[in-house]
Amino acid sequence: MNRRETVMTALLEIVNEVAGPVDHLDEDQSLVDQLGLESLHLARLVAVLEMELDTDPFTAEVPITSVRTVGDLLRAYDPVVRAPLGDPA
Repeated sequence: MNRRETVMTALLEIVNEVAGPVDHLDEDQSLVDQLGLESLHLARLVAVLEMELDTDPFTAEVPITSVRTVGDLLRAYDPVVRAPLGDPA
C-alpha cells in the first residue's frame, strides 16, 4: 500500500466510526464540516499515521491548522510536497 492509500484507509476508518458507513472520500470534502471530525479524531488520525508511516508532517513542515480538507491531508503526507526546494524527498 502506498502512502496515499495508507492515509485514505486510516481516514476512512475514523470517518466510518464517526459518520457511519462511507465508501468514498473526495479531496474537496471538509474534514470537520462535511465528515464530522473533531480535533480528537484528527489527533488520533495523526497518531495512527505516525505509527504506520513513521512520519509526522505536523511537527515542523505543515501547520495542522492548514489542513481543512481530505486533499489538504493527503498533501501534508506527500513527501514531495513537504521537501524543501532542492532537497530529495
